[in-house]
Amino acid sequence: MEQNKRTRVAVLIALIVVLAVLGSFAYSIYSAQTSGVTLPAIQPDSSTDLTGDQHAQRIEVSTDTVQAVIASLDRIDSYHRQLTAQTFWDDGSSVTSAQTWVDDGYTYSRVVLPSGAIRYSLSDGATQHYWYSGSVTYMTAPESTLNADLSQRIPTYEDVLDLPAERIHDAGYGAYGEHPCIYVETTVDTLGYLERYWVSVDTGLLVAAETVKGEQVVLSVNATYPVTTPCPSNIRFALPDGTVLHSV
Repeated sequence: MEQNKRTRVAVLIALIVVLAVLGSFAYSIYSAQTSGVTLPAIQPDSSTDLTGDQHAQRIEVSTDTVQAVIASLDRIDSYHRQLTAQTFWDDGSSVTSAQTWVDDGYTYSRVVLPSGAIRYSLSDGATQHYWYSGSVTYMTAPESTLNADLSQRIPTYEDVLDLPAERIHDAGYGAYGEHPCIYVETTVDTLGYLERYWVSVDTGLLVAAETVKGEQVVLSVNATYPVTTPCPSNIRFALPDGTVLHSV
């Protein structure tokens, strides 16, 4: 009798152990299935026709995510491009045109101002040197948080990254001409200005921008395409006294 009792106790203990092991195994499976984060499926957008790798790399863009998406774009770092900035006012307008060469962290710009004067600037990312056509002397200033485009009053993709999140009113994919872009529109600021930006998904660079007040466009910036990449090897990143800071 005593032997049978011990046998029943042993069997009961064995069953408890088996159930505990099975329960632990089931919990592990459940945890593995539920603890991961599932990303939302990419929604196709017929407004911009992207193919190949662009489709494979495309992710959703909204007012909440657009700054992170633009920051994560693969941005070319050796190129030459041209931009035109047109400023409008009630009874006239002016045009500033710029050529920019970028390579290995150096930026060299040639800007034709509305007056016809030509301004040059050369930056290594920390210090900016600038001078005017015909001069053999130059001035130097810390780059600080400005880049060469901003010093010319030409917006860049960095303007979008610097926007307060609450100012972003609309964002998404959209074509600018033939170029697939990420589009951003701001709310109207306290001075009555609204800004729009188009950033290329191919190069990561700004394609166009405009500032609007009321119904009037007061600033329009457009890049001339195609962008030349890499930077042409015949460009000298040199100061007007002949000092070469960088060679391609």
